Amino acid sequence: MNEREKHIHEIMASAHHPQVNSIVIWENGEIRAECYFNGHHGSSRHNIKSVVKSILSVGIGIAQDEGLLRADDRISEYLPEFAQQRDMRHRMIRIRHLLTMSSGIFWQGGVHYHCPMMDAMLRSGDWIDYIADCKVKDVPGTHYLYKEFDVILLSAILTKVTGDAFDYISTKLFQPLEIHNDRWWHPAGVYYSPAPDRESESVSALTAKEMIRIGQLFLQNGIWNGNRILSGEYIRSATGPSPANPGYGFLWWLGKGWYGCRGFGGQSITVFPDQNKIVVMQASVTDRPLSYEDIVFAEL
Repeated sequence: MNEREKHIHEIMASAHHPQVNSIVIWENGEIRAECYFNGHHGSSRHNIKSVVKSILSVGIGIAQDEGLLRADDRISEYLPEFAQQRDMRHRMIRIRHLLTMSSGIFWQGGVHYHCPMMDAMLRSGDWIDYIADCKVKDVPGTHYLYKEFDVILLSAILTKVTGDAFDYISTKLFQPLEIHNDRWWHPAGVYYSPAPDRESESVSALTAKEMIRIGQLFLQNGIWNGNRILSGEYIRSATGPSPANPGYGFLWWLGKGWYGCRGFGGQSITVFPDQNKIVVMQASVTDRPLSYEDIVFAEL
């Protein structure tokens, strides 16, 4: 155990966060600290929850780089349900509005996934048709509201242009980065992960060091082992503030001196570009939306 790892253990001993299972720090080209708790180890896999949203954003970016779609395209070009004038504002919604959670589609959240609108969508059997029946409450692009609908529509669009969203992300991102991930949950023909309230069915499980590689790809401006995976232009868009929310980019969270991914229960990838550093944390999920930002932003 090196001095940095000893320091992490000291912080954890005083922080009273028994759910934290993994803390891994990458800095200046190498792993500088690797700490596991509660019987977990380097091969342990955690459900990364909404970190998948940020990974889906990477898939959209790769598809844009390959000319399969553009962030400024109207979603009605890909989803016929949104070209039927069920709501006059449907044709105003662009892919970038989904990426920035500013589609304007009505959403009434709940506690975690306990949301009547999600329950109704899951029962409908046709997710995209259900979402298309929801009114557009705000002018697209003007109001940020974190909601699952925007991500589900993105997933459907990515499958539309690639044939299969998961296979595309697996081939273009996971395989080059040597990340293993079983097929995501995809009832109703739409990939959506994690599966709400279905822990055993949700297979978006990565190791902490696999999560580090996602951050590395962004720090390395989209280059991996000398090969271009994602354009620097898309990375700048993903990690830049959107007009609707200065703390959110293209499904990536932003803060002073950092950007990253966040998943329910404390799953996180935090990139500090000025320090050339990445901090990954994994934790056991509880019924409460716990956060461990005090550990992530400690002087580790």
